[in-house]
Amino acid sequence: MEDVHVRQDAWAPGTGPDAVWDEQLLAYAHAVGVLKARTAEDPLGWIGQASLHVGRPRGTWYLLPWLRMYLWYLERVLRAAVVASGGPAGWALPYWGYADADARGDRALAALPPAFAAPKLPDGAPNPLYRPDGERAPFLNRGFPLPAAVTSATRALSAPGFSPGLGGLPGGPTHDGDPPTPGLLEAQPHDSVVAALGRDAALDPVFPLHLAAVDRLWETWLAQDPAHENPAQFDWTDQWFSFCDADGRARSMTCGQAGDLANLDYIYAGLRPRAGAEHVLTGDADDALALCSGARQIATGATDCVELGPDARRVALRPADGARVATAGAAAMRGRVYLHLEDARAVSEAAGSVWEVRVEGRHVRPPDAAACVGTIALTGRDVPQRFVFDITDAVDDLGAAWDERALAVTFRPALPADRTARPALAARVGRVFLTHT
Repeated sequence: MEDVHVRQDAWAPGTGPDAVWDEQLLAYAHAVGVLKARTAEDPLGWIGQASLHVGRPRGTWYLLPWLRMYLWYLERVLRAAVVASGGPAGWALPYWGYADADARGDRALAALPPAFAAPKLPDGAPNPLYRPDGERAPFLNRGFPLPAAVTSATRALSAPGFSPGLGGLPGGPTHDGDPPTPGLLEAQPHDSVVAALGRDAALDPVFPLHLAAVDRLWETWLAQDPAHENPAQFDWTDQWFSFCDADGRARSMTCGQAGDLANLDYIYAGLRPRAGAEHVLTGDADDALALCSGARQIATGATDCVELGPDARRVALRPADGARVATAGAAAMRGRVYLHLEDARAVSEAAGSVWEVRVEGRHVRPPDAAACVGTIALTGRDVPQRFVFDITDAVDDLGAAWDERALAVTFRPALPADRTARPALAARVGRVFLTHT
């Protein structure tokens, strides 16, 4: 196998000409410049590579392996440009370490690495990594960090299984014509950071570093518990995707191959390579889809369509027709409780289209005190999406405050008002309801 390349945190101490640059980022900047100089029709050009992300398999358990393949082939294209420009042969793509900001007690790690906000390279030439305000969310260029509501991977890393859970639902991106339902890691931080970056995020040179962060989180999830395994079903392991390699030739890889870094040529700094382990089944597709289609509806939104904007929006829930009303606390219900958001779509393509979703019970409390159960990120204008949150723990925390006659869901912008794009955020959610299994 080829030499192993080590992907470093872009915020790691540098050894370059000043505090902004290190050898890896400077080499990356020159490589991005080479790719940007190629035509839009060239599959090895910057636009050609970025356009591939538009066709990603959204809302499906294929997303994480597809992203890994996409990033690996892009890294090979970039490395060829690095070497052709006189850079190090062992170059590896850095990752954006925003997910470690809270664990390391430094929210500055969730800000854009300074090399991406510098208009000039150390030699005074234009910086290919820089995007002006309007092409990138202005608050990022000003050094403001992304909030934890956008970058946190806590829920994803707490998933007990790959599917449903970390990686999304089995099969294709839709089921019986339903809109895609993102897995936990796709919903946050993949989609939430994409929404925060703004329109045409895939063209931003920091975007591959974001995808590397997501890829690293998948590997982190696998490494943190021996029980964490990728799917073993043939529908996942044998599914293949094709990409253009650095030599211009089309090459393919299966999800099973991509799922094990031993088959590739890179590792992440500080993350011990995972020892080989036998794959175990994580349940069949019917079990995985049960949370979306086989549960009993117990409460629904008082309005049919919820309009979202720059201010918090509270939606009262009422018991569903014919549903048993439980007032003796959540523990008496047993099973799992899910919050469903159907037909969610952005009305504008403003950067920062990310909302925290909070659940509150009988007692009126400040919005920040309500239990946060997840985020929704809407990255395409008028593209319907579906979100399903397991809110059982939040319901348990409500205790005696649980009452299906007095529940509410609050949608709160995840980014402060001064960090969102103008015009103001606008989105809608078609249906809000709870189910119980």
